[in-house]
Amino acid sequence: MIIEKIERPSKDVIKELAKFPTALLSDAMEKSQAMHSEIKPVIPIDKVVGPAVTARTMAADYLTPVAAIDYAEPGDILVIDVRSHKDTAIWGELASTSCKSRGIVAVIIDGAVRDVDGIQEIQFPVYARAITPNAGDCSVLGDINVPIQCGGVLVNPGDIVVADSDGVVVIPKVRATQVLEKVKKQKELEDTIRQLMSQGLSCYEALKDVCGGFTITVGKDVEIP
Repeated sequence: MIIEKIERPSKDVIKELAKFPTALLSDAMEKSQAMHSEIKPVIPIDKVVGPAVTARTMAADYLTPVAAIDYAEPGDILVIDVRSHKDTAIWGELASTSCKSRGIVAVIIDGAVRDVDGIQEIQFPVYARAITPNAGDCSVLGDINVPIQCGGVLVNPGDIVVADSDGVVVIPKVRATQVLEKVKKQKELEDTIRQLMSQGLSCYEALKDVCGGFTITVGKDVEIP
């Protein structure tokens, strides 16, 4: 199945969410929308943010990820479900070059990539679960712009993807405004803790002051000042 047109979120909302790191966004979503820790940048990158164009395919299929490029617009992020297969690369420097020339800002792959030196040379952000020299082939055409799983997270076309040095989070398009309000409050909370620490409080003391105490569910027999 290939869906050519998708609904993308407001550019203003994307711009606002881009101001926050994945750590704060994860907190704002109750730690529920962070991809698996194995999905990491293959080269050092700055933060990338954009709406998801999704692809789902079988292990070793190179054709579907490359075909998905043609359905993406400048500013999009490709998110590809290869069912966590690590031993065959379905992405490389040629596909990355094609993305960069079209203004696609990144690709996130629940699978493997190769050509890391070439990707480094063109400075295109790629996140993947593994790196291997083994190439895929072009014998399968999977699904494009359908709901997928990537790194243990459900990703719908048009959801907002934020990726930085800590990892990748996915903000459901239908919850974007709500998440934005929550992450602003989370930022204010952390800023308050930093201010209290600058006044001489320890991190524990500042956290206790802001939270108004703790409800201890483990280690209740330990005395806490």
